[in-house]
Formats: sequence, C-alpha cells, structure tokens
Amino acid sequence: MEILKRLEEIWNRSYMKELPDLIKERGFNYSVNQEQKDILITGINPSFRKDDKDGNMCFDFKIIAKDTKYDTYWTSLKKLVVDEHFDLLNKTACLDIFYFRERDQKFLTKSILTNSAGLSFVAEQLNLTQHIIEDIIKPKVIIVKNKESAAYWGKYADKGIVWMGYELEFIEDTSFGELYKIKGLINSTQRISPEIKQTNILNSLILFTVHINQYTKKEKRPTPSFIKELLLKNK
Repeated sequence: MEILKRLEEIWNRSYMKELPDLIKERGFNYSVNQEQKDILITGINPSFRKDDKDGNMCFDFKIIAKDTKYDTYWTSLKKLVVDEHFDLLNKTACLDIFYFRERDQKFLTKSILTNSAGLSFVAEQLNLTQHIIEDIIKPKVIIVKNKESAAYWGKYADKGIVWMGYELEFIEDTSFGELYKIKGLINSTQRISPEIKQTNILNSLILFTVHINQYTKKEKRPTPSFIKELLLKNK
C-alpha cells in the first residue's frame, strides 16, 4: 500500500483551497506500518508542537519507543505496552486516524468539519486509515485512546454517525474504559469505505478509553497486563 502517495494526493486535492492554510503548510505526519500486529493503539491526529517545522513527515513507533528519553506524549504511550513485567512492543502498532498536524483538539470540529470540503478531507483520510487497519495491521486488540475519535469507528451509529462503520457488540465496562467486540460492518450507504465488503478484524476487541496523556490518572490508564489479558481472550 502506497501510504505516502495517497496522502500526497489528498493534500493536493482542490478542496484544500477551502480549508485553513496551515493544514497544507504544515503537511501531514503518518505512522509507518508494514506488517500485521496483534495490538493497535490509535489517536486522533498528530500534534504540532511549538518548535515543530512545517513539512510532510512520518514516524515509526517501534523506533521511537526504544528511545529512553522522556517525552510527554510517547512515554505515556509506551507505558501502555511496556513495564517491568511485560513487553508487548513488538506486537504493537500505532497510528492516528487522521494525518493533519495540529495540537488543538477542537480544531477538527471547529475548522474542518464545518463544510463539504472538510468532510471530504476527513473521509479520504479515514478511508486510508481503514485500509491500513484492514489490509496491513489486522489487530486482535485495539486501544482507542482518544475519546473524541470513538465516533469514527461506528460507536454512535445508532445516532446516524457511521464513518468507518464497524458493528460493535458491547462486552463490559472495565476500569480503563468500555470494551466492545467487532461483529462486522454496518449495512449502511454512509460507510466511507463501501469497497470493503467484509472485515478482516472480525471478533477483534476494541477498548474505548478516556483521553490518555501524561496527566491521565494511573487507575484510568490501561496496563500491559490488562492488554495481555485481552490478547489471550482473543486467541
């Protein structure tokens, strides 16, 4: 799958003229994913920090996680799959479901999802993301670590919000969030990837957590032990 080529095509669409200039100026940032992984951690979009430079870029979670230097974002992410008892790093993939670079979590709803150009921009990115998940990663356990992004999986399809459109079966409330099982794809013309007829992640477990960062309380943060248990449930 040519992820870079697809993103370059999206960033050169005519609808970009109707979106905030900073989106094209800053470029995109995507996760390098080239193989199947049992665990997938997802955020909503890459941040744009104070000293960041404009331009398209990519990252490899496997390489970043091996860096022992403390980082407010990456260290909190690494703690989900690595501690003194468990190391699930080699089983883990990471991606943001969108690729524009912005720190303000409200930017998506206030500056993008306000017109048809923004909706097209979001839908094309999400289509790419769904294909990466379905065709490459094929995870058995998914940790959705950004509360706002839950809607894009199909969690609120009963309210008419479909997007990727996974049919979800509620399993239980846990200390770390709501646990669901993927039972298929919703039969809806609103799905952003109608070409995907059957899902490759049938029966995968998906945990919708609170927004996880360095300030998240320890008792709210999924642990490697808990994620390992989910993997064993879905053997």
